[in-house]
Amino acid sequence: MLKDISDPVNFPGIKLFETNLILKGSAICLPEIGIFIHLGIKGKAQNRVLQHEYGHFLDYKTSQDLRSKRTLKSPILGFYLGIGLPSILNTIPLMNKIPGLRGNHRDYWTEVRANRLAADWFGDRLAADFSKFHPSEKA
Repeated sequence: MLKDISDPVNFPGIKLFETNLILKGSAICLPEIGIFIHLGIKGKAQNRVLQHEYGHFLDYKTSQDLRSKRTLKSPILGFYLGIGLPSILNTIPLMNKIPGLRGNHRDYWTEVRANRLAADWFGDRLAADFSKFHPSEKA
């Protein structure tokens, strides 16, 4: 199941989808495609998670510092190789023991950066409990 829940006012530039095609309790941002959130995440949690995933989209749209973007001359490929792949690998047991991929996912640099961008973007519209679940500083 894939349900379009796009909100161009609060989340401009990317489609939002509820789905059961991803792991329960998870969400993922795929720039140029959409943000996918498991349909079991509802209410305040859904808004908070969507805001975090939107931070990844903002990273894709605004970051100029990824070496892979400059080297590959492709923002989308640069994002997937420079942000997406390390973020996903950091969630995999044993992979997250490798230097450069090490650490708790919520404190991993790709996540903290997305949280910072989301907090700046949403400002006073940021979910009240956002920082409890999505820290914007490394632990």
